Amino acid sequence: MAPTGAEAVNEGTQPRGRFAPPPLWADVAVIAALSIEVADLVDQLRGKRRYQAASMPVLEGELKGKIVVVGVCGVGRAAARRGAEILLAGHHPRWLVSAGFAGALNPALARNDAVLAHEIVGLDGSILPVAIPDVLDGGARWHRGRLLTVDRVITTAAEKAELWRSYQADVVDMETAAVAQFCAERSARFLSARVVSDDAHGDLAPEIADLLSRSGSYRVGAALRSLWRRPASLKDFWRIHEHALEAGGRLARLVAHAVESLPA
Repeated sequence: MAPTGAEAVNEGTQPRGRFAPPPLWADVAVIAALSIEVADLVDQLRGKRRYQAASMPVLEGELKGKIVVVGVCGVGRAAARRGAEILLAGHHPRWLVSAGFAGALNPALARNDAVLAHEIVGLDGSILPVAIPDVLDGGARWHRGRLLTVDRVITTAAEKAELWRSYQADVVDMETAAVAQFCAERSARFLSARVVSDDAHGDLAPEIADLLSRSGSYRVGAALRSLWRRPASLKDFWRIHEHALEAGGRLARLVAHAVESLPA
């Protein structure tokens, strides 16, 4: 990843010159679809430097005594794989973490529950095992579970129930399988860290699902402009936005625990 002088910004104590220093090799790289998913995590980074790498915003900094890089790739498998490629090529991380929100399929999971996936399952039924290091036990509450990656936002409780019956997956997202497969191909160490943003019992308004599918930046202003004529959808948006802020804080704590605990 080669940042340009105009696009690379130092946010820490290093002097800002015409050209920013090259990216550092990282202990942990975190790839997320939406900026709101990792906003709390980014706030914890010290000595931040910001890059624009092939249209993907990337932030680099220090957390728990380790170098951490965070990339916001956008929604979907293709964007996630491309983001993982950028982070691996530019920062050579010891670990690559697919982090973000997920919908619960398992009725026993509640909103804000944290899940580390021990298996990633695809719609074709293929299963990719994930080794979760024992050092992550303790220090942060989380569930060990199976994660299903799909190609669209799952909007209804009925759909969630059907996926739960068909795949016995605990949570569902749109990116993790692509990152896990990429890491398996490159023999890169991988971890999936997800926080439940919506439980298995509720429905999601179609307008909100469409926004989440299209907007990698999760811009509140743009969302409100597109929904202002639909009062019911506006109410759903604000509820989901508040839930997302809570889930982001929970995710930041989980990832910080992983950063501190993962072996070199």
